[in-house]
Amino acid sequence: MHPLKTYSYAAILLAMTLSAFSCSSTRMASGGGKKPDWVIERPVQEGYYIGIGMASTNQGNYLKIAKNNALTDLTSEISVNISSNSVLHQLEDQSGFREEFESYTRTSLKDQLEGYELVDSYTGSENHWVFYRLSKEKYRQQERQKLEKARELAKNFYHKAQEARSSYKIPQAVNYYVKAFKAIKPHLDKDLSVFVMNRGRINLGNALYQDIQEVFSNITIEPQQDVFKIQALSGNNQPVKARIHYTGNGESHPVANLPVVCSFPESNIIETEKLQSDASGTITCSLASMAPKGQRQRIKAALDTETFFGRKSENPMLYKLFSAESSTPYSYINVEVQDLRAYFEAEEKSFGKGTADHPVTNLLRQALTRHFFSLVEKPGQADVIVKVSANTTKGKFMEKYNLYTAYLNCNISLINARNQTKVYSTGLQNIKGMKTGGYEMAARDARTKAANQIQEKILPEIRKLQF
Repeated sequence: MHPLKTYSYAAILLAMTLSAFSCSSTRMASGGGKKPDWVIERPVQEGYYIGIGMASTNQGNYLKIAKNNALTDLTSEISVNISSNSVLHQLEDQSGFREEFESYTRTSLKDQLEGYELVDSYTGSENHWVFYRLSKEKYRQQERQKLEKARELAKNFYHKAQEARSSYKIPQAVNYYVKAFKAIKPHLDKDLSVFVMNRGRINLGNALYQDIQEVFSNITIEPQQDVFKIQALSGNNQPVKARIHYTGNGESHPVANLPVVCSFPESNIIETEKLQSDASGTITCSLASMAPKGQRQRIKAALDTETFFGRKSENPMLYKLFSAESSTPYSYINVEVQDLRAYFEAEEKSFGKGTADHPVTNLLRQALTRHFFSLVEKPGQADVIVKVSANTTKGKFMEKYNLYTAYLNCNISLINARNQTKVYSTGLQNIKGMKTGGYEMAARDARTKAANQIQEKILPEIRKLQF
């Protein structure tokens, strides 16, 4: 037979064989074939991590789900061995940190896997299966390369942090420390020893943790007065200030550009103020003008850790390490708030008749005197005049449910008594009350809802006023 003809015949035979094999595979994929052994019994392959995943074919993205499950399974075979020279040994007593790291490691392992290969797949009548593997030697090589790269990057940031710290540029130093820590974060279970000029061989994880704690412990936030005396809602109060300094080499140095957040941790005021220290290390807290009336209030001025570490939800590990109140620099600024004198003028109607007890005005009076004002009996004695007009009307009676309805409308104005200028005006419109038992019960329900709006809407608005 001619050699060319023999070659053609062999090629045709090979093509027919491949076609038959392809058809056989297609039949297996449709569920008509026999399950592979690896689906029935988990295989063992020397030198490989194995991952097998399954997903129901009723799910629209079952291919992706099966792969994800297989990689999760593969990752579970990779053990996390904590080096005796790792920072985790120093932090073993940190509440929940080790568990946090192991959880993070499992998640990041799967996200960063490289070099895995698909060995086989099988689709049955109800489920789809995939079989992946990863060479253990290839994985070890990849991890060594990543670890070396992380060490060098962190070492570079560490040098920059040390230089900034020696120049007392504290915010820059903390930023570089955090960048260095983020670089090694996936490798905290490893030996992170490196050689550093002027310090010799150090463990980067331990050094970074200790240096950040040292920097924080040397930052002091010091109010410029023991107690600041201010008047509620006044634009003429003395500035409430604190100075920030860093102690290094036995000397005190002002810290410029340090982010600070001020808050009222002991009251129901949710507003906060984010500040940055000026060149002299000073912050001026305007939040003090919102302090509630009382004998003494405390404003907490603390390092704004979110600026350095990001949101807690984004970096829970960093927060767990460095954002605890025990390690974050903070101080309290004491303020005494003198209240304004207020005179109330009220005009109220309920179901078309005047009311002598002024129930809506009483709600507002109670709220405002609790936070800002003291009451006076004459307009001439007042710093502010509060005018209230309110009207409650009947709504429908829903006989089927035995429900009465009532509607409350209210207008409120605050007038500066010294110059008769209106500084605030608002209204509560069509507040609906519903109750069984009569229209008066429905009116009471409307007033309860009005009281909630006074707390949630009116008080926060008035806190921002200045007389």
